Amino acid sequence: MSTPFAPELRPGMRLQSQTGPVELIVIRPGPGGILACGGLPMVGPGDVLASAPHAAEAAADAVQLGKRYTDATGTLEVLCTKGGAGPLTLDGAILTIKAAAALPASD
Repeated sequence: MSTPFAPELRPGMRLQSQTGPVELIVIRPGPGGILACGGLPMVGPGDVLASAPHAAEAAADAVQLGKRYTDATGTLEVLCTKGGAGPLTLDGAILTIKAAAALPASD
């Protein structure tokens, strides 16, 4: 189900924050839910509300450029293409940075 403020997530979909410069690409959409940044739902590139308040930068909640974020079950995965203030949440649960996979040992 999608609403104007909670679009249905699809692989390759670009989203941006209403509260700051954060931009994401959906890698795995997961079961659905409201993906938010800084407490407001993420929106499509042309859907940003001009009157949205801007969140203050907080280092602890910062969304980091180039990092993949996932939910607790590992079903949702997004890639940050532009960093900024966060946190990223899915239905109120904070997303975490996905751990890097170990490379195979070479002989």
